[in-house]
Amino acid sequence: MTKKNKRILFTRSLNNDQIEFGLKMNCLIDHHAFIRIDLSALSSEELEIINSGQYPNWIFTSQNAVRSLQANKEQIQIDKMENCFAVGQKTADQLSEMGISSLVPARHNSEVLSELLENHANEPFLYFTGNLRQKTLIHFFEEHENLYKEIKVYNTHLIQPEIALENYDAICFCSPSAVHSFFKNYQLKNNQPCFAIGTTTAVALVNYSDDVMMSDQTNVFSLIQTCNQFFNS
Repeated sequence: MTKKNKRILFTRSLNNDQIEFGLKMNCLIDHHAFIRIDLSALSSEELEIINSGQYPNWIFTSQNAVRSLQANKEQIQIDKMENCFAVGQKTADQLSEMGISSLVPARHNSEVLSELLENHANEPFLYFTGNLRQKTLIHFFEEHENLYKEIKVYNTHLIQPEIALENYDAICFCSPSAVHSFFKNYQLKNNQPCFAIGTTTAVALVNYSDDVMMSDQTNVFSLIQTCNQFFNS
């Protein structure tokens, strides 16, 4: 007997390969973006800070921050950077495309990154962030009395598309911002389980759901596999 596909809502846009992979995993996927990212142009003052060499340790906690750096790369003196830290392998891979090698924490979240930064606790940091960034690293800098500068290089806008939530067997989230945007306008129906792509997203979800699962790896394919395993266990 053929198993019925489960209907899964992704709160971000997916590509055709990801949707087709979902079908192989018995998941019929709908996808709607709940956030919009706008990259920011760097001001002359921010460029002066980046290129000054006074903040040799650079931190990137998202791919969006790297994309902003790529968009301004002609004006940035990368040789002013001595150490680079990235949350997530995809963020590190994007930096590598720019010729930047980065240190990646064993688990992809800001809490574990803070532990990695302990070895540089007396050094200045440059933190490339968005407007809705978590406060974990800021707390680390303040606790250790670090000299740091925060450069906001992108803006996250919360959007709420109209959906019939009761049609879905599960909801998938790929960022804390998407979690906050979704629950700003919607409530779960019929105890729908929620799936998170990483620790930070899972932590955001536990404020809204008692039924939260996290993928083994921080990518969409792993998240779809986790859905399949949940419904077939």
